[in-house]
Amino acid sequence: MSNVNNKLGLTEAERTVYYYTATNEKKLAEIRQYDPTYGFVVLHDPMLNTQIDFFWDSGTSTWKGTGIHSGYTVDISIEELAPLTKQIDEDVPETATTVSRFPA
Repeated sequence: MSNVNNKLGLTEAERTVYYYTATNEKKLAEIRQYDPTYGFVVLHDPMLNTQIDFFWDSGTSTWKGTGIHSGYTVDISIEELAPLTKQIDEDVPETATTVSRFPA
């Protein structure tokens, strides 16, 4: 069953992560939502049955908890789960090329 992917395309082992509370307790959670554009991830703690929101702090390169969970951090070891950075494609021509669907 560990090869089953969810909507994020992650296996059960990949979406299982550890987070740390403000008192540095290590706890287990599951990734439920991930938005790489805004740098936002939502975890579900099955033991507490709670949802914990984290945002990406680019200054410290860590995921930090929000609201009542401020002071929480999460360890995500999957490299694809880093927020997206803007990239400029140099291989794009200056003008668009029109292609006719009907041959002349």
